[in-house]
Amino acid sequence: MRKISIILLGLILLIGAAGCSSKEAENGNNAGLQTSNQGSTNNGTDTGTDTSTDTENNTNTSTSAPTPAKETNPAAQASADLQKTTFKVTPQEALDLAATKGKGDVTKLELELENQVYAYKVEMMTDTQKTKVGIRADDKSILENKSEPLDKSKVKIDREQSKIDLTGIIDEKKAMEIATQKVNGNVAEWKIERKNGPTYYEVDVHTASKEHEIKIDAKTGKILSLGEDD
Repeated sequence: MRKISIILLGLILLIGAAGCSSKEAENGNNAGLQTSNQGSTNNGTDTGTDTSTDTENNTNTSTSAPTPAKETNPAAQASADLQKTTFKVTPQEALDLAATKGKGDVTKLELELENQVYAYKVEMMTDTQKTKVGIRADDKSILENKSEPLDKSKVKIDREQSKIDLTGIIDEKKAMEIATQKVNGNVAEWKIERKNGPTYYEVDVHTASKEHEIKIDAKTGKILSLGEDD
């Protein structure tokens, strides 16, 4: 009987130990599952945060625009003072080039600013026709070349009254100097022509408030007239 009792007691102890082991294993498994779930939750939260940050960065990148380049203002090309300006094409070169484009006597030569470009305008006449040639003062580009018949009342007469005499005349620099000694300002344009009288320069001088037209005898340098516009 004593042996049987000892055996039964041993079995009871074994069964109790097995039960404890099973509960510990179950608790361990539950703890592992909780840890895994917490890990999954944290990973999801982190991933969401990263995605939000990336989205914000992408949004900032897409909405930021480059600074536009400054536009060139054509009005910045202001009128020059011709007395202080030198061009690649001389008046004589303009006359020589115009002679290859038209026929007749030269009746006018002028230098003026037109459409932000300085150009020589040469006018020539035959007995029955007038030709105008525009030449860019910087590179000899032909800007204009057109001919038209004279009115019947001006045939032969206009040519004789208008052709200019270029021999022995003062140059345009001297004419501008004479003009600005009379009126202190900037030379905007000049021309040389004749209207049934002596060949003369007409120099336009601009001051702060007025425009002055000064006519100068092309041979003597004498001032023939002085006019002004507001």
